[in-house]
Amino acid sequence: MHSQYSRRAFLAAPAIAIAISAVAVDVRADESAAADPMGASSSDARPDKAVDADQEASKEFVAKHQIDRTWLYVDDARIAAPLVVIGMSNLSYTDVSSSPTRIYNALAANTAQPGGMVSLGAEVGLLPHVSIMALGQMGFGGLGPSPNAGMIAGVRVQLTPLSWQTFHVVASGGYLREAWQGGVYDDDSGTTTNGSPNGDNGAWMQVAVSGDIKRLRLAGAVHGEHVFADGRDAVDVMVQAGVSYRIISVFRAGVEYVGQDLEETFDAGAEGGARHFVGPTASAQLLRDRLTISAGPSFGLSDLSPRVLARMAVAYAF
Repeated sequence: MHSQYSRRAFLAAPAIAIAISAVAVDVRADESAAADPMGASSSDARPDKAVDADQEASKEFVAKHQIDRTWLYVDDARIAAPLVVIGMSNLSYTDVSSSPTRIYNALAANTAQPGGMVSLGAEVGLLPHVSIMALGQMGFGGLGPSPNAGMIAGVRVQLTPLSWQTFHVVASGGYLREAWQGGVYDDDSGTTTNGSPNGDNGAWMQVAVSGDIKRLRLAGAVHGEHVFADGRDAVDVMVQAGVSYRIISVFRAGVEYVGQDLEETFDAGAEGGARHFVGPTASAQLLRDRLTISAGPSFGLSDLSPRVLARMAVAYAF
């Protein structure tokens, strides 16, 4: 008897050990599955790769929709990525005692017409280096007709490689329609004619440059335009320049300068002379740099310049 039970126990021992080992493996597998919802099967690699792909796609989406529209007047020398739409809007108010002649911003929109001015438009990326833009504008409450409307449209081309992160150059040009025509100065008689309620058609070209040195950002643009109307200058020249500093991750502050009709610096033409204004600007970049809000006042530097100009701009990437 004793010998028979001993043999049975001897034969059963390996089976019991195997069973205990299997239960232990199952328990460890269950614990691992609880700790890792993806499980511990042989197909683990495939879900992990899918998660990595989703993360990379999310990062690519964020990077593609990040914008730098931190200036009020200077053109940001970067274009929209392919299939990305950047909505743009700005609201300006200029002291009504200012000269009624035009002062254009970097995209030829009227920013210093006495009274209020609201602009709304968008830029759409077509190719890695090419985008198109259009911007409508409406003036109200100034010395001219109220309301009055105009628009601009054009093509923007980034000349620097996309891999360059700290230096950018963009050339652009297109069509403009004045919101209304201000007074035209007659150099021969020394008099200024009254403006008309309807603006004229024109064409514009521009080159913008921007660069970052750590937290410091520098930018400048040269803008030229010609209005197809009698008595106007052959080319109206404008220069914008700005410097800003990133104080914290989402906030920048700086100064911007605009000089208009610089071709008339030494000899007054259709606009009666050059105009200059300068002022502090601040911008906040929110929603992972998809939304930018900028604002600031500016002050005239000469008799022909607007005495006070306030402006706010918003840009959002869809």
